[in-house]
Amino acid sequence: MWQWAHLLGFNLYWLLAVKWQQPGPLLVMLLLHFLFSPSRKDDVRLLPLALAGCLLDLLLWRIGLFQFPAGFPLWLVLLWLGFALSLAHGMRWLLRLPRWQQALFGIVGGAFSYVAGAAMGAVHLPWGIWISAAVLTVIWMWWLPVLLWVMVKLEGEPA
Repeated sequence: MWQWAHLLGFNLYWLLAVKWQQPGPLLVMLLLHFLFSPSRKDDVRLLPLALAGCLLDLLLWRIGLFQFPAGFPLWLVLLWLGFALSLAHGMRWLLRLPRWQQALFGIVGGAFSYVAGAAMGAVHLPWGIWISAAVLTVIWMWWLPVLLWVMVKLEGEPA
């Protein structure tokens, strides 16, 4: 039940982040996660995943793939934190898939989320939709399997 609630919750979290771009509701949802999480200690270990995602998006922003109205946004940092938590809870089933299937989910879910965010006005893609989508597809076909591999390694470390 927790897995499905978390997966649905992340979809709401993503929508709140992208549509309203306000940190308040995201912080409340993160607090709720930590209040009800069955694995708070393991969740804290996921912070490097969120940091890695933020650094990737920061790099893509700096090279001009993304543009935001007022610099690199806090809501995007919080979105990465929520995504890292969701990988370990709502999307944990991805671990059972072979790497090539994880890559397909990365292509579809990763690239699509940025394109959808652009359609909702959260990010501007100055390179155009097709070039941006192609670049994001290549990135996410390896990024999601790497994040999942790192997550397993982080969980295996002693507390």
